[in-house]
Amino acid sequence: MATDNAGYPALKPAIITKVHVDVTKIRPYGVSHTGSTLTHFEVPSGTVETAPGFEPAFSANIVFGGDWFSLDADGKHGRVNFRGIAKTDDGQVIDIRTFGIVDLVPAAAKVFTLQPDMASVPFGHAAARTEYLVSDPKLKFLESSFFVGNAQIIIDENGVTIENRQSIVITPKIKE
Repeated sequence: MATDNAGYPALKPAIITKVHVDVTKIRPYGVSHTGSTLTHFEVPSGTVETAPGFEPAFSANIVFGGDWFSLDADGKHGRVNFRGIAKTDDGQVIDIRTFGIVDLVPAAAKVFTLQPDMASVPFGHAAARTEYLVSDPKLKFLESSFFVGNAQIIIDENGVTIENRQSIVITPKIKE
């Protein structure tokens, strides 16, 4: 078995998003033809910020968003399909598209089915990839980069917040 890591990509911490779910505006759609249960979660606010030390640094506020969440028929995984719009401090627009898979351990299942005893879920149960479309030429690199993330769910007096810590995929140059 080869132990050479040549050619494998590396990850660099890049972006932290925090989206706030409005639990009063959840729309269950029921079961689809595939057997998955569909639910729309409205996400009216949140933040997008670069991780400490990542350049070019920027921050933005989410002004619109929603997750077209589906629960697999077997109840073991959830599928995130988040779309959102954020505006940077100087008014530039960022279109955010996140696709994820949630391992529905009991704590996560309680959140996504809005059980009264739901509680925070630590990192390690949700992986995601995020794509960006931007209006700011300084941030165009976002459109031609891959971002992968790990999420946690925070339940507190402010409601439900999903924090996604994303790393940019770095492809190493191989000497020929």
